[in-house]
Amino acid sequence: MQQTDPIKDLGLDLGAEQKAKLLDFSKALLQWNKRTNLISKGDESRLFSRHILDSLSATSFLVGDSIVDMGSGAGLPGLPLAIACPHKKFTLCERMKKRAHFMQFVIANLGIDNAQVIEAPFEEIVSKGESFNCVVSRGVRGAEILWPIVERAITKSGRLIVYASTHSFGEEPISKSAGNIHEGGPHISSSAVEIPGLNKAHWFHIIDKR
Repeated sequence: MQQTDPIKDLGLDLGAEQKAKLLDFSKALLQWNKRTNLISKGDESRLFSRHILDSLSATSFLVGDSIVDMGSGAGLPGLPLAIACPHKKFTLCERMKKRAHFMQFVIANLGIDNAQVIEAPFEEIVSKGESFNCVVSRGVRGAEILWPIVERAITKSGRLIVYASTHSFGEEPISKSAGNIHEGGPHISSSAVEIPGLNKAHWFHIIDKR
């Protein structure tokens, strides 16, 4: 029986070197998790599907060449996305020193040349006038809360992508964003991607600046 490729099942065509980097990232994450709280202990046995594949599921929604991962934590989703999209530039924003150091270790050791870590709150980046084509956020806050924070940091025609929640298809969570963002403002939509190995879809709330 032929074994399926979960990365291809996501619609991604990654090379052998990219796949090797994803596996090496997974190994480093498990190793560091023994002494630093990066992911839940309960997620270690399903790390690849729960975190790596789940992070990659937003790839098709990315716009532009400059991406910032807000509250990147252990580099999820920023590092898998950077590995999958070597021609885009990723900034991983994380205020916690230990997590930032882990990401810097991974970037240096795996040669992820298109990613950098900023150890600071996202609000500090905004205050310096930094701007990006796309902001991604996983496990931080809802889109309706994040939009007022990130709007100034998103370029014209840019996008906020929020990993909302995992549900079975047909169980789309109703976004509260529409009621909290002024009428005539950005375009709000929801999309879902089925995650191989989880048998669930991850729903995304997407806000396009216009």
